[in-house]
Amino acid sequence: MLKERLLTALVAGSLLLAGLIFLNSLGVAVLLGAVTLLAAFEWSSLVHPGMAVGLAYTALTAIVGVASLAVPLVVVVAAALVWWAWAAGEVFMFRDRASPLWQLTALKWLVGLFVLVPAWRGCLALKMQDPSHPGLLIWLLAMVWAADSVAYFAGRAFGRRKLAPLVSPGKTVEGALGGVAGAAAVGGAGAWWLGVLPLGIGGGVLLGVAIAMLSIVGDLLESKAKRLASVKDSGRWLPGHGGVLDRIDALTAAAPLFVWTMRDLGVLR
Repeated sequence: MLKERLLTALVAGSLLLAGLIFLNSLGVAVLLGAVTLLAAFEWSSLVHPGMAVGLAYTALTAIVGVASLAVPLVVVVAAALVWWAWAAGEVFMFRDRASPLWQLTALKWLVGLFVLVPAWRGCLALKMQDPSHPGLLIWLLAMVWAADSVAYFAGRAFGRRKLAPLVSPGKTVEGALGGVAGAAAVGGAGAWWLGVLPLGIGGGVLLGVAIAMLSIVGDLLESKAKRLASVKDSGRWLPGHGGVLDRIDALTAAAPLFVWTMRDLGVLR
């Protein structure tokens, strides 16, 4: 399983990075849009399984995504951050049960849009900042990937205490701390490498910590959605990893914070 997981990550990650670097902004919008729509189809299966429903929800996500381009980016990411603050409460306060709001089917459909659309819009904005050198976007991905990968291996090696046993039994406190450390290291290195002067290396480390913590919330929210839907994986697209949503859940939570920070610092216009 580990070999399959690593091979899938290597191939998929290499293809994604190649696309982000060599495609123009329109090409990246389509690439990231395709990933988002696959994830939207998987989210629909967690709410109400069915091909017709899934296709309809995927189409709705595409429409909302395109419509979001007419809304100022700051409004989109601000709304997403407010939503993720609520999501953190949903994960840690209600744990293995649904809150009164989560029990509303209409809200669960809306949640999928808040999870997916702002992340797509934010990542596209990072690419458009400098289409030929998408360093900011790659830095964000590197922090999220570091948090996930280091957490996985640290958890396997040192994991003892469960982080959220009623939501995701496999995650440990030790793994989470390892993931935070990994993202912090990449955050500091990225701030130095990209010359993000308003942030500095120390600020980059703190940003990496925040990115890792939000990525954990994104991961746990999707784990809770799957648990409430009584499924193990959101899909079967990626051998060893499950579905597309399983792979981007952390990014969907981290992207709005990163974009907001870059705009606040004046790095992202």
